[in-house]
Amino acid sequence: MTASLPQAVMPAQYLGPVAIFQWPLAWALIGLLLAVDFVWASQVGMKISGSEIRVGLIGALLALSAACHHRHRARANMLEAVAWLFTFAATASVLTYLAASCAFPLQDVVMERWDLAIGFDWSALHTALLDWPTLNRLLLVVYNTLFAQFLLAVIYFSKRDRSARIEELMLLMCATVAPTALISAIWPTLGPFAVHGVGDVTYLRDLLTLRASGPWQFESLAMQGIVAMPSFHTVLAVLFTYAFRGTGLLGYGIAALNAAMLFSIPPIGGHYLVDVLAGAALALGAIAAQRATRYAVSRIRFGLWRETLVGRVLDLARGSVFKPARISAPALAVKSRRLHDARDGGA
Repeated sequence: MTASLPQAVMPAQYLGPVAIFQWPLAWALIGLLLAVDFVWASQVGMKISGSEIRVGLIGALLALSAACHHRHRARANMLEAVAWLFTFAATASVLTYLAASCAFPLQDVVMERWDLAIGFDWSALHTALLDWPTLNRLLLVVYNTLFAQFLLAVIYFSKRDRSARIEELMLLMCATVAPTALISAIWPTLGPFAVHGVGDVTYLRDLLTLRASGPWQFESLAMQGIVAMPSFHTVLAVLFTYAFRGTGLLGYGIAALNAAMLFSIPPIGGHYLVDVLAGAALALGAIAAQRATRYAVSRIRFGLWRETLVGRVLDLARGSVFKPARISAPALAVKSRRLHDARDGGA
């Protein structure tokens, strides 16, 4: 029966050499984001140059992944996952730039007021860290561990043949980047670095350019993070912690690392505390939605299985109560021959 199905509806693992992507749904979501980027950019007059290097690197990684597909499955998964991450980063960057071009009124005054209302003084924290240069450098290192954490997740789960955990992380990243861009579009801020005139404010050049009239042109490799509200750094810290659940000491270590990262995001990343809270809420909401969806699907599958099981039990009970009709030897031979013919045709 499997061979008679068209290849378009067959799972990727049954396509043999044709199968390239281990996670087709994650790539499909990236394709959707790319389509949104392309249409939106063409409408507002934004051009991105210098993408050839990214495309070449991603293509090389996918080619190596395809070459390792049969002999080294774990290695192929690692290469594909890194290619996916580079594609995701490029697509997400363009999406956030497009969101910033909406140029809605800035909300920094409101954000500072909310921070003070919950007892958080960004300026005081930043000043205090200047008196602790070693701690400041340590938090800077912790803040920049996201890529390393993704690589660790890819290597760890690929080696243990748990590619579903990698796919879960990819889907959650896709599910959170679109709301992040949308919220940043309707609630834009410049961030505490710009308001207080401290820290690295190189991102302001692109952000202020986007708030002016277009058209715009940016260099792909020079694009950087410009989203303050909500903090996508926080989103990823929560998602990575969730991805390593149930992994023993490694999971606890990742959780501790990301707890330190959450502390570093306001002073090192130039975020309001409300940005961090919003990012955490977005990540936890996506996780809750993903778990609820998986639970609903499992309930549906269990219902179908239970109905099938009940049907089998009834058939067995019916067979034990009612005496089956006798079948003559010639008739049995005919039925057996038809069954073998049907199997041979289906193969």
